Amino acid sequence: MSTWKKEIVTEGKGPTPKKGDKVTVHCTGYGKNNDLSKKFWSTKDPGQKPFTFAIGQGNVISAWDEGVMTMKIGERAKITAPPHCAYGKGGFPDWGIMPNSTLIFDIELLSSKGMVRASHILVKHQESRRLASWKDPAGVEIKKRSVQDADKILEGYLSTIKGSSDAKAMFAEIAKKNSDCGSAKNGGDLGPFGPGDMQKAFEDGTYALKVGEISGIIHSGSGSHIIMRTG
Repeated sequence: MSTWKKEIVTEGKGPTPKKGDKVTVHCTGYGKNNDLSKKFWSTKDPGQKPFTFAIGQGNVISAWDEGVMTMKIGERAKITAPPHCAYGKGGFPDWGIMPNSTLIFDIELLSSKGMVRASHILVKHQESRRLASWKDPAGVEIKKRSVQDADKILEGYLSTIKGSSDAKAMFAEIAKKNSDCGSAKNGGDLGPFGPGDMQKAFEDGTYALKVGEISGIIHSGSGSHIIMRTG
């Protein structure tokens, strides 16, 4: 049973992360050479940056995995981790963490994002990073199509979808017939994904939507998209 302890330094706001969410934290660790006043590492050190990990997956020490799951966005807390919740018998000699060391982590939860699910319709154009698709294997039409042309095609799809009595079904039908993405075979459904799994513009566009909403035109390295968030 874990016996880590948490002392809140600054209160946060909102819900706590759920298992599988990707969280980003600032952290400073203390306990170098068994001295809890000595720092052994920090995300704020030169050349370092905030650390992102999927919580509750066993990818980090248990004091982090369990402790950060109790934190809210903006919260800063000090987590005291006994050896079995930290680096145990082996320690971490490269950082000056001795075997069986108790450590203190000063952690600030910067962000937390859960998994989402979305469908999309992709229209490739001559500036797409890959000039081919299942519809156009040689890229004959794609290489002729400008960004503006691709956007006009999507504007037509959006008009049709918004005029339909069943937007979700119409979105899937258009995606299946016309999307340049391989997800067309699934009606544009990309399945669940999390932060960092997609190109940034696409990810940001998806997370900005509420479930059931359809985006305007989003541009990424793949081409022009419209996105429907489904989960």
